[in-house]
Amino acid sequence: MKTSFKLFDFVGAPVELSLWFFILFLWMPVSLVIAIFVSVLIHEMAHAYVADRRGWRVFGIKVDLFRGSAAVDTNIPEKDAIPVVAAGPLSNLLLAVLCIPFYSFLVNINPVFDGFMNDLFVINIFMFIFNILPIYPMDGGRLLKDFLFIKMKGNRRLAKKISGYVSLTFSVALLLYSISIMAFLLILFSALFIYTSLVEVELVKPSN
Repeated sequence: MKTSFKLFDFVGAPVELSLWFFILFLWMPVSLVIAIFVSVLIHEMAHAYVADRRGWRVFGIKVDLFRGSAAVDTNIPEKDAIPVVAAGPLSNLLLAVLCIPFYSFLVNINPVFDGFMNDLFVINIFMFIFNILPIYPMDGGRLLKDFLFIKMKGNRRLAKKISGYVSLTFSVALLLYSISIMAFLLILFSALFIYTSLVEVELVKPSN
């Protein structure tokens, strides 16, 4: 059973929306869900656009329940991977900045845009900050690993271990913070990040 449907094509690849995404409408305001959709979609399209501009194949883009993904060629070298990865959070920062001058204009047209523009601004600021944290496999963690690999002149294992320990430190800090504010979704993600970080530093073997 297919759990997603195609919206359109972008840089020659299909853009799909998961049916699970619509679950968000059950407990979130419509304006917030639309803001999340737009923010995640732009984030993933930015990854795909930069990859395509650098000559790397994009296989598809998908917006899922709590995440998005842009499937690109896995053979991208670090010098190209860095701008491809960085494009995602930078697109969120740009979108948040654009909310400021367009807020008054759109609200004057129709007051209904008030809540949406506020949600769009907050979501994109959150996505920018969250994604630049040096936690693997978030964008910040990937950027750190690629940067260290270049600086260490190809010593991939050492770069992976150093970035993994940095990721583990930030993941534990995020877990403690999440527990302190009782943010259950963040607690779940933090636990997953800790597991991924332990795999990166080779303290835990990846599950099959």
